[in-house]
Order: sequence, then structure tokens, then C-alpha cells
Amino acid sequence: GTMRGRLLSALLTGVNRAHPYLPRRDAAMEEHVDALYRIAHTSPPAACTQALMLLYNLAVGTPEVGAGSGSNTGKKTSSNQGGAAGADAEAGRRDRFYRALYSKLSDPSMLS
Repeated sequence: GTMRGRLLSALLTGVNRAHPYLPRRDAAMEEHVDALYRIAHTSPPAACTQALMLLYNLAVGTPEVGAGSGSNTGKKTSSNQGGAAGADAEAGRRDRFYRALYSKLSDPSMLS
């Protein structure tokens, strides 16, 4: 119980620390998104928090280092093929993340 939760939290902390050095869209990380959501919903609060932090980086994303406001807009509009499908998929990832986040925020076990 407790040891498993601590180990899981420590592993996810390491992955969170390494994440900024990974490619922007890493296919290997995308394969494990469902497992991260399972961890976020069923694990102790410490591991849940680490899983949600990693899911935030994967679903919502973080601004690139040294990027000014609006510098990403050229990248998104330059590729028109599959633009609507990509935008829908991105919105779906964000919605799933925020649904999980708000679910855990309303969970009384997160307050202990």
C-alpha cells in the first residue's frame, strides 16, 4: 500500500523532471496516457499529483523556452492538412485532463 504509492510517486517525479528534455510530441509517452489516467484516479494523493502534472504537460502542454507570445501560432497554421481533426484531438485531450483534475479536486482524500 504505502510503499507502492511512494515508489510510484518517486518514479513519476523522475519522469516529470526528465519530461522537458524529451521531444515535443513523444510517441512513447503518448502510449502510456491511459495508464497515467488510471494512476491519477486510483493512486494515493502524492502519486496522483505527479501523474496529473505529467498529464498536464502531455495534454495541455508547456510553453517552449524562449518562445514569445504568439510565436507558436505560425506553426499551427502552417500545416493545414488534418487541422480540424488535430484541433479536435487536442481539445479532447485537454477536456479529459481537466475532467480528471476536477474529479480529484472534489475528492475528499486529496485534502488529507
